[in-house]
Amino acid sequence: MAIDVREGAGMAFQALRENKLRSFLTVLGVIIGITAIMAMISIIEGLNQSMKAQLASLGTDVLYIRPFAPGAWVGEMPDSLRRRKWFKPEDAEAIRRNAPAVLAVAPLNFTELRLRNGETQTRPTIVIGTSPDYMVTNNYAVDNGRAFTEAEVEHRSAVCILGVDHVETLFPHVNPVGRTIAIGTQPFMVVGVAEPRGHFLGMSMDEIVMVPHTTLEKDFGPNLKMVLNAKPVSPEMIDVAREQISDVLRRQRRVQYNQGDNFAVFTDKSLVDLYGQITGAFYLVMVVISSIGLMVGGIGVMNIMLVSVTERTREIGVRKALGARERDILWQFLVEAMTLTGAGGVIGVLAGLVVGKLVNLLAHFSFGVPIWGILLAFGSATAIGLFFGMYPAVKAARLDPVDSLRYE
Repeated sequence: MAIDVREGAGMAFQALRENKLRSFLTVLGVIIGITAIMAMISIIEGLNQSMKAQLASLGTDVLYIRPFAPGAWVGEMPDSLRRRKWFKPEDAEAIRRNAPAVLAVAPLNFTELRLRNGETQTRPTIVIGTSPDYMVTNNYAVDNGRAFTEAEVEHRSAVCILGVDHVETLFPHVNPVGRTIAIGTQPFMVVGVAEPRGHFLGMSMDEIVMVPHTTLEKDFGPNLKMVLNAKPVSPEMIDVAREQISDVLRRQRRVQYNQGDNFAVFTDKSLVDLYGQITGAFYLVMVVISSIGLMVGGIGVMNIMLVSVTERTREIGVRKALGARERDILWQFLVEAMTLTGAGGVIGVLAGLVVGKLVNLLAHFSFGVPIWGILLAFGSATAIGLFFGMYPAVKAARLDPVDSLRYE
């Protein structure tokens, strides 16, 4: 059997060398399909690795408190969710007082503004209003300077913490701590620089600016939407903390005992599940695109193998006359077909990795090279050769040796 495989593969490679253009055009569909598979797998795998790293840096025990959970609806948001109230600082304070399993709870409100230092300004960026507890709940650290204090939150002080991307834009080669910038039209003093966090899903995590939530409400409110982040005293207490938070918020929001929660408390698992649904859709698109290419490539392989059977009819007759069995002829042509598509698979894998790397360089998407992805792509290519090479191989194996020897 090993000799038959080597012989069949040798014949296939000889045919590839002798008919380079014909062979390339034959497996072009396979190459396109495998390229699509490998490029998508490398990009999605890179995003998976990036997401896991980012979630690990945030901490796996962060509790997100929102009016509704991610993926709670499909299509247009229903009125029942749209009417849900956002949160207030008093909700965070109630959780802090009445949920002993909670280590820290941070209110967050948001707005989008430009930052400016003299004539230099940033593009519109999300300004986060929060409290010192945000550094605990989201595992943030200050790389230079300090975080703002509870006293500064209480007194609505105009202080801020910048991400390194904003520092590079506004203060190139200068220490920004103690200097003043404009957020929107309001002056703020920079008291700290957040540690670098890198990119996540193609977006920079270092384009961040944090201010006291009271200051953000005063200067850019009113009625900014507020959510809460919380952290349990230990990862083992996360379920207890979630129950205590739910009990506190039901009282705060006056939810009746026979009514469901009008808020959601969830962990990173919900975000991972939603992300899995999104990447699942990407994989579905990948399967559809690659299937078309592989189907076209398979038909091309079948066509060229039928031509090969016709061209080599006399050779098949000679082999049978010399004692070759039907299964020997069958196996020979199957190995040739799989070698042909396997070669296209190798080209497709390399092309897919190049495409994935280009996307990584141009769009800053993460990039990964999983071994299982390479094996899947190459296996799909050879499986196409096996499937579409079966009919020509069976036809060759069933040729009558006498008629084959007479064939001109």
